[in-house]
Amino acid sequence: MIRLSLLCGLLVSTNLWAQACLIESSDQKLPVRLCQQNMTIPKNLFSANFCHPQIPDRSFAISMVDACPEGAYGVCEGSRTNGVGYQQSIYYYSDADDAPVLKAYCEKVSQGQWRQPAEAD
Repeated sequence: MIRLSLLCGLLVSTNLWAQACLIESSDQKLPVRLCQQNMTIPKNLFSANFCHPQIPDRSFAISMVDACPEGAYGVCEGSRTNGVGYQQSIYYYSDADDAPVLKAYCEKVSQGQWRQPAEAD
């Protein structure tokens, strides 16, 4: 459950803009790995504001990439942050057991569409 709340906390931020950020925990705590793929966010705003998780007592390595890597167990396509009209797709890699809750969060809170890897990649 801790991992799930961390992943949901990262949901602040697809292929149209060819810009993504791979976020990987770099501390000794529960591993977190996800990727945010820009859809409609201005590029400078995306890299400056959407790719920086704010989770106390955690550290992350952030890599800017052209597209999210394969291997995600689920993708929230068209995710929106509350009060922000921009969209992004969020790829999840850490723990597939979190998929049911992340799917519900994606569809109900982020107004996105959940896809399995075969459908998303």
